[in-house]
Amino acid sequence: MSSVPSVSKWRWFWQCGFPLLVLGGAGATAVALLTWPAPEFELASRNFGIVFVGLLTVLVLACWFLFVPWLFWYLRLALLLLLAAAVPAIIREMHFTGDFEPVVQWRWEPSPDDVLEAHRRQQGAVATLKADFQAENEADFPGYRNRDRDGIVRGPKLPRDWAANPPRELWRQPVGRGYASLAIFGPVAVTIEQRRDNEAVVCYEAPTGQELWVYNHPASFTEPLGGPGPRATPTIADGKVYSLGAKGHLVCLELATGKWVWSADILENNDNIQWGMSGSPLVFDQMVVVNPGKQKEQAADRALLAFDRATGKPIWNAGNQRAGYSSPQLATLGGRRQILIFDGGGVAGHDPLTGQELWRHKWETMNDINVAQPIVLSGDRVFISSGYGVGCAMLKVAGNDATPLWQNKNLRCKFTSPVQRDGFLYGLDEGILVCLDAQTGERRWRDGRFGHGQLLLQDDLLFVLSDTGEFALVEANPQAYRKLGSIRALTGKTWNYLAIAHGRAFLRNDREMVCYQLNPPQ
Repeated sequence: MSSVPSVSKWRWFWQCGFPLLVLGGAGATAVALLTWPAPEFELASRNFGIVFVGLLTVLVLACWFLFVPWLFWYLRLALLLLLAAAVPAIIREMHFTGDFEPVVQWRWEPSPDDVLEAHRRQQGAVATLKADFQAENEADFPGYRNRDRDGIVRGPKLPRDWAANPPRELWRQPVGRGYASLAIFGPVAVTIEQRRDNEAVVCYEAPTGQELWVYNHPASFTEPLGGPGPRATPTIADGKVYSLGAKGHLVCLELATGKWVWSADILENNDNIQWGMSGSPLVFDQMVVVNPGKQKEQAADRALLAFDRATGKPIWNAGNQRAGYSSPQLATLGGRRQILIFDGGGVAGHDPLTGQELWRHKWETMNDINVAQPIVLSGDRVFISSGYGVGCAMLKVAGNDATPLWQNKNLRCKFTSPVQRDGFLYGLDEGILVCLDAQTGERRWRDGRFGHGQLLLQDDLLFVLSDTGEFALVEANPQAYRKLGSIRALTGKTWNYLAIAHGRAFLRNDREMVCYQLNPPQ
């Protein structure tokens, strides 16, 4: 007689109590992950833990439902299969923000490709434009983070009072997928996009957004965290466009027409990296330099490649490090001109004539995720920074050595690249704007949440584009954080770098692009 209540209790527990216990435990774990008082425990790690707990909870409850005898087993199995089939039936795509927050696109929403194609049909015929594509202007923005890759805006002085002179929207339109920025040269703006199964290098009329020409290459890159599309911003130089796709297709095009000049597969006999080729081509002298990295033994001595910019013929190859997600840049350190590269293993200088490695400083990050551009400062100093709990360092380059002057975790640049002004560094530390003393590494202030966005500097003004599409103006002042104004420019995940040229700001993400006039009307 006494065993009957015991059986009933166990049946109640497995049928009702167990799922409640699982759900309660999952909820408590999620709350603990979000509130655990550990500053070094980054938001992305917390969110990753919550996603993992959620998936584990779903798996445990699915097993419970399958084996608890409520219905016939084949009915329980059929219901589980139906639920499993419903997920891809209602979700077209899911990827994640920089803090590992899920972003879902539902099946009933129009696809980005459909939206883009409908807009271009409505826009009408491709325009034609006559211009001098050889005459450079200081106010141009011809590549990733401008000519020197330092994030400094040159050209007309821009207003600091957005209350009196707010940015004026000139045009807005859909754009293909991907995380490249725009390169601006005179009256044109060039970017690279994913359009269905093609990587498309596209040239637009800068003042209107009208499409001028498109170069298509059959390639499609995607990965589950960031989503689809190319990553590297094209470079414009001497009437040519040099563009690199996420799968390693390097192409040279005529800027005026989009006509193919030459192309190369920089990942031949090599593997790609997890989030795709992201380094923008470096164009100088008679060469174009790219950083495919060495992911396979067959690619030994081919982590850095130089091509003749006119013909595409190889000039030299060097290096044996895995690729990072930074771009090669020119620098002069110790009176010696060199190619500076922040790759998967650290930061190094290379001889621009031969590719020979001159010096190297080891800098290891989770999955080789070194993204931020190195910042070159006076006194042969180089500043580097990474996220994922690693931090930053100031290096002194002398001859064949790079010695840390200081190192700390006061600025952890995950996706963003910092800028420097008058001995102070400004960057996003796990999403929050920071001012750092370049001499000591001391943090002067930390304020203003912009997520994993990007920023540019002109004079004492920081132009910040957040990872949710807020466009803000902040004073570059080491004394205190001062936000001068902001507008909602884009919606959705915004990882693309902003560009500012001729008094206009060009902003895009993986769905939309917009142009603002920053100078007041004359």
